[in-house]
Amino acid sequence: MNAPKSKSYLLGSFLVWGALTLVVALIVVFGALKKRPEPAAAEEEKAVAVRTIAIDPRKVQDVLSLPARIEPLQEANLGAERAGRVVEILADKGQAVEAGQPLLRVDDRLWDAARRRAEIEARDTERDWKRWKELEKTGAVSASEYEAVARRRDAAKIALDETETMQAQCEVRAPFAGTVVDRLVDVGDYANEGQAVLRVIRLDRVKVAFDVPEQAVSGLQPGQKKAFTLSALPGREFAGTVVFVSSQADRASNSFAAELEADNADGALKAGMIAQVALVRQEREGAVVVPLAAVIPRKGEHYVYAAVDGRAVRKRVRIAALTGHEAVLESGVEPGDRIVVEGHRGLQDGMKVAEAGAEPIAVAPEAAAPEAAE
Repeated sequence: MNAPKSKSYLLGSFLVWGALTLVVALIVVFGALKKRPEPAAAEEEKAVAVRTIAIDPRKVQDVLSLPARIEPLQEANLGAERAGRVVEILADKGQAVEAGQPLLRVDDRLWDAARRRAEIEARDTERDWKRWKELEKTGAVSASEYEAVARRRDAAKIALDETETMQAQCEVRAPFAGTVVDRLVDVGDYANEGQAVLRVIRLDRVKVAFDVPEQAVSGLQPGQKKAFTLSALPGREFAGTVVFVSSQADRASNSFAAELEADNADGALKAGMIAQVALVRQEREGAVVVPLAAVIPRKGEHYVYAAVDGRAVRKRVRIAALTGHEAVLESGVEPGDRIVVEGHRGLQDGMKVAEAGAEPIAVAPEAAAPEAAE
């Protein structure tokens, strides 16, 4: 009778303990589930730092830049017109001189003596002529005798003029206002007739000599104003007037010689300096221009990136012309577009971008290649 009761008691105890164990397990599992950390939120996309410019159409010029050389407006190699020993040098290299100023003298003692003799002869014949003129009026001498005296007087005047001229030719004078740039003799040297002794140039105005290719020569006419610059004088632009365009091409280069004339009152332009003459071949009004560095070449095509609503948008463009460090675009960009000019290396279409001064900012990896053209 007691055995069944014992079995029932054991079964009931087992069931109670099983239920308790299940409850405890459920509590543990539920607690563990509550303590499990939630998945981390996706990391926020960082923007790539870029610098942009707004497209503002403007006038641009298609300019042909031609090398040129600064030359004196006038230059002269001066020589003594009479042979003789150099006795005086009155102007040296680097000295500014005025037109007609004496620069050098050769020994003129022989011509000075001849001039004095001629002066005496001219004075004596002048006196005789006056006396014979009075005698001729009274009939004391014949007309033929008077005419002979007059001819001697005229010959003496001519002889005096000749000797004065020859003596003056022993002196070298400046033919124009300028600067002595070379002296070829010293005092004591013997200068032959016509031998170069000094060189003088004029630089208050200068010539700018250059060659024009045949494709551009038809647009160059005397009287036009042209700008030119020099690398030796950065930041300055000069202007000259076209004074000469050759009508015959050089056979070797097939180019045409041309010259500008320009003012040089401050003396900044020196003979022999190298210049660049700008010939405007075409002007474009309302042109869309971007820095050449902003243009990305890829497989024969060209692209730029624009910043649109904080995202990079790749635009295919067509280049109409190049002007220095800029590209004139024919299509692909509209006025007002904000074009990326820095930070586009490694940029991809659709990337988040932050224009200069915006936050947050990250830098695109420099090593990344531009997105391939589709």
